[in-house]
Amino acid sequence: RLARVPYFLRSSDFVVQFQQNQKSQAKLALVKYTFLLIVASHLLACSWCFLAFVQAGNFGDGLLERNNWILFWYNNNYEEGMINPIGEGQNLDRYILSMFWSIQTITSIGYGNISPFTRLEWWFGSIFMLLSGVLWAYIIGSLVGVAAALQVENELHRNRIDEVNVMISQFAKSDPTKANYACEQEMYDTDIFAKRLKKFIRSQKLTHKLSATNDMSGSFPVINSLSPEMQRVSCFMLVREHLELVPYLSSRFLNMHERSRVAKECMVLDFPPGETIRMSEDDSSIGRGIFVMIRGTAFATHGVVKSFSQRRRKAFVITAGQVFGAGEVLLSEGNVQSEGRIEVISFTRVLFIPRRAVLAALERNQKAWKDCARWKYLLATTSHLNGNDKAT
Repeated sequence: RLARVPYFLRSSDFVVQFQQNQKSQAKLALVKYTFLLIVASHLLACSWCFLAFVQAGNFGDGLLERNNWILFWYNNNYEEGMINPIGEGQNLDRYILSMFWSIQTITSIGYGNISPFTRLEWWFGSIFMLLSGVLWAYIIGSLVGVAAALQVENELHRNRIDEVNVMISQFAKSDPTKANYACEQEMYDTDIFAKRLKKFIRSQKLTHKLSATNDMSGSFPVINSLSPEMQRVSCFMLVREHLELVPYLSSRFLNMHERSRVAKECMVLDFPPGETIRMSEDDSSIGRGIFVMIRGTAFATHGVVKSFSQRRRKAFVITAGQVFGAGEVLLSEGNVQSEGRIEVISFTRVLFIPRRAVLAALERNQKAWKDCARWKYLLATTSHLNGNDKAT
């Protein structure tokens, strides 16, 4: 019956559901193997204690009249006031003594203060040690795998730090005389940039972003193993609350299938303090699109800014939960209002929705364009006329 317990546990809907609901399978495995060790120690302790009972005939005076391992321990170790395994009412003391022997046998510690005495006990003790050796090897091997799984994030971080250090070692030394401006000298200084790189990698670890890529499958590699439909739905589930912040991409105008297609194109981008994000189609930018702030703080400006005073006048602060570029992304190429910039103040994470995904969604759903997006387009077109440069 005991042998069938694992089968019933594996086939139990409750157990399966419980396992699937756990966020960390590694921690669940740790609990599983700890429980296995406790159960195995209990069964071995009961067997070892029962062996003494079989030879003595009872747990009373028979333990002192016939040879057994309890008598051997009692004659060599017992003192008044200590643990006493002799007597019908001493079940807990006998169990503690048996469990102690069981644990030291399974873990290969072997203090030697509890040992076989009769021929039968030597035979069974040998068998128990063989079985314990196999069980302990299995548990140790499994726990090593669990420990490695628990440390996978730290290991990935260490690998990325090593990769950054190798890259930094190959950087050319800075030449201050070739910098045109002080800000340019600071940006392209080898030592300063190396510190920014390391700080950026550290910030990504603190926010559990250890992927080398920015798309959804890079952040969650398991997405690549799913079917195309499940990939879209998974991406949608990850960014649903952020898509709701963009009016014409929200559930009010687009159905789940349409929003899932947009979500599949989205990217999660991280930026360190001091970096500037340009919203344009030139080679030095990430392209045009909508920026949804997930965390961090930044200054944002619409249009082309030609002077510091103009930038100071037009800039506004955006924080987590705000959207930048929802109207400007709809403007045609060449329109000065279609460009913009974000100057990062603190470590910032944004959801970037590419322009191609936005236009494709609006082309498929004309109602979203007519009832919402075109008004955003009109507002972005006329915002520079009335001095309204806030996020649209």
